[in-house]
Amino acid sequence: MGRRHETRRLHRLVSGLGAGRGGALLILGDVGIGKTALLDSLRTPPRTTVLRARGDERDGERDYAGLRRLCAPLSDAVAGLPEPQRDALERVLRPAADGDPEAFLVATATLGLLSEAAAELPVLCVVDDAQWLDRASARVLAFAARRVTDTRVGFLVGARRPNDRNELASLPTLLLTGLPERDARRLSTRVLAPLDRSVRDRVIAEAGGNPLVLLELSRTVDFPAPAAPPGATCTGTPVEDGFRRRITALPEDTRQLLLVAAVEPTGRPLQLWRAARHLGIGIAAAAPAEEAALLRVDLWTRFSHPLVRSIVWYEATPAERRTAHRALAVAAAAAQEPERWMWHHSQSLPAPDEGVAGALERSASLDPAPGRAAAFLEAAALLTPDARDRTARTLRAAGTHYDAGAHDAAERLVNRACSGLLDEQSNARLETLRARMALDRGRCDTAAGLFRRAAALMSSVDAPLARTLRLEGLVAAAHTGRFAVGPQPPEPADDLGPALPPGPPRPVDLLLAALTARESGGVELAAPALDRALRAYLDGQDTYPYGPGEAWAVCSAAIDLWNESAWRRLADRQVRNARHTGAPAVLPAALGRRALVHVHAGELGAAAALVREIDSLPGGEAGWDVPCVRIALAAWRGDRNRTARLASEAGRDAVSRGDGHLLTAVGYARAVLANGLDRPADAVRIWRFDLHLDETGFYTWGLVELVEAAARSGAPDLAAAALDRVLRRTRTGSTDWASGVRLCSRALLSDTAEAGELHQEAIRRLDLSHAVLHAARGRLLYGEWLRAGGYRVEARRQLRRAYAVFSACGATAFAARAARELRAAGESTRTARIGRADTSCLTPREREIAELVATGVTTREVGTSLHVSPRTVDAHLRSVFKKMGISSRRQLRGVIPLGGER
Repeated sequence: MGRRHETRRLHRLVSGLGAGRGGALLILGDVGIGKTALLDSLRTPPRTTVLRARGDERDGERDYAGLRRLCAPLSDAVAGLPEPQRDALERVLRPAADGDPEAFLVATATLGLLSEAAAELPVLCVVDDAQWLDRASARVLAFAARRVTDTRVGFLVGARRPNDRNELASLPTLLLTGLPERDARRLSTRVLAPLDRSVRDRVIAEAGGNPLVLLELSRTVDFPAPAAPPGATCTGTPVEDGFRRRITALPEDTRQLLLVAAVEPTGRPLQLWRAARHLGIGIAAAAPAEEAALLRVDLWTRFSHPLVRSIVWYEATPAERRTAHRALAVAAAAAQEPERWMWHHSQSLPAPDEGVAGALERSASLDPAPGRAAAFLEAAALLTPDARDRTARTLRAAGTHYDAGAHDAAERLVNRACSGLLDEQSNARLETLRARMALDRGRCDTAAGLFRRAAALMSSVDAPLARTLRLEGLVAAAHTGRFAVGPQPPEPADDLGPALPPGPPRPVDLLLAALTARESGGVELAAPALDRALRAYLDGQDTYPYGPGEAWAVCSAAIDLWNESAWRRLADRQVRNARHTGAPAVLPAALGRRALVHVHAGELGAAAALVREIDSLPGGEAGWDVPCVRIALAAWRGDRNRTARLASEAGRDAVSRGDGHLLTAVGYARAVLANGLDRPADAVRIWRFDLHLDETGFYTWGLVELVEAAARSGAPDLAAAALDRVLRRTRTGSTDWASGVRLCSRALLSDTAEAGELHQEAIRRLDLSHAVLHAARGRLLYGEWLRAGGYRVEARRQLRRAYAVFSACGATAFAARAARELRAAGESTRTARIGRADTSCLTPREREIAELVATGVTTREVGTSLHVSPRTVDAHLRSVFKKMGISSRRQLRGVIPLGGER
């Protein structure tokens, strides 16, 4: 009733599944607004597989509990998945299996399982009360829901508003509001007893169009409000008040049974009745709760609404809660479940107990599920009698919450630890967590100081960790850049914290020494140390566990040394490790670094595919490289509107975060676009005021853009100053990339006799590197120089090759500039992509797969990148071949524009 528009929207999604138009919809609304009723009223086509799951407030301590309920009907099909995915998903669906499942493999396995099921019949996943899902399940379901476009899989997810399941926030959203007054009155005639008109009007007004409020008020409109029961914290909403009145009216043993059900996490009736028997409560005690529509006990113990469980728990006194946990501990002992016994026993204690606290801590260290481990550690801290030990365990719990991605819980415990008794070790760990949370909040300047303080405190406690923290501080300071408040004292080269242990130094130790030397003496003086650190990482194991700042710093070292092969190898390794571990905060940053390698190599289509993958991940904005690669990709593509929008957003973000490195990346991207559009004066205005900086990565690349812009816009003094810095920076590397950039920049400011030879040698060296776009730009500059000197035939040859590369890569602004130069040199070009077919008939997923296959990527590699099965990739390719009128992969390169052109 009153939900015609919402019902039509759900129907459109469901009816499109059979035609391969999958999608997802997040239905948000207040408690009782009708989310569940809307989902239940949906009529699905007869030949559709419907998977249902409902979040449970107890799932917070059980990783993948929600996913297990949703995928249980498909458990027999898991055997058909590739081995790594099959093993990961089996550990989820069969919790008794050994080992901790890798989160990323679980996510890809879930998507593969749903895709395989959809090959037979369309699949609709309906998830209600998603605000209660455990975070592991929420991340996996969000991961899958973002990738079902152009498949026969659909997701309908209902969640309360507000909620803390940010993992679901990026899904398309349908916001349910109250019923219009006309529909509310129609509903009231069905649910309200005959009432005085003024009473009815008051009820409808108080309900605000909320159907559940109407129902609750209909039950209680003639009841006097009872006195607040013991333990009540607030009056709450009308819905909560209605539940509270019905609970208060129950017999005492029924209320006690409700409390046992509220704190029992599994929902198994056998455990409930075992605990009830210990308390002397019989089965008949459940009848009043069932008659009041509060509780249902059949195959599972279920509350009629999550609010009922919350109210029962909050209304109970601490002594009553301990009694319920004591009874459940007896039931867990009878079921031979030691972990559950330990948990309930710990919650039943009236006072701290070091023996139980230590046992909880040991259980946490053995538990592979981070959510449970964090809960056990937090409980251990509360039961610890010694103040120092209590603070230490609180900080351990905070760190476990942080590593599990529960940053709000981590911050809550850090604030609690601040008021505790801190010894030297606890103080060091406290400052470490503060520094990492400051980075999460985007404050590079604040984090740099906190990391320095944490490293100093940690030096006498954990020397290797202290050096790692010092490295994190240097990385944060490098990102602060121009936003540093006042001159920053450099780290002395000999002040690296604790002495190194005997034996060969760790790669991170060498990197710390190199970054310290760089901060005190500049990149030129630090080049030998950077090279030693880089070689140590390259010679190390592929599965080396990079820290967040460490991963960025070692790739930046490769860029500073112009070592593109090392840059590519390290970025590839980091992506593989991130996919293997499934860490949600690490993968977006690793993909961002790999995408930047693709941009450097002119593989703009591959870079765009990784950016789309980042967009689909939870925490997709995490990592310093993500906004940088977005804007760099847009600039090289010549997309003026997108570059301007991203530059504006990133500029505001950089200022608010105190991130000077991001602001430099914005300037570099805008300069690239200006040079591509043949507006060198604009590039000079963008970059000239940043000439005095001394940063890594984008700063040097920006100097190269400034040399070209200043030389072509009649600013020789500025060009000479920028060239001087480029020459010093490129001396740090002996690679073809460094030599080619150095020679090309010199050629722009050389006299006529030498310029031609410098241009030719620059092109030769860049052709030997992976810098495809830079080699094309070298030909463009050489062709412009030849045309200006009257060498039109040779100019056309150079410009023709530059134009072909720019067009194939999708660098449209530079392609247009090369085309103008070709016309000026006497050759007519057709800029409408000769021989390219119209791809508007392809779906977004078909075009995405076609672009990747056109670059030579295999079916298995496409499936891994897009998280679909090889069979799904082949099905999309067959559709592409049919629509494009071709019959082989080789023909794709001729008809599909490369570089992700739009």
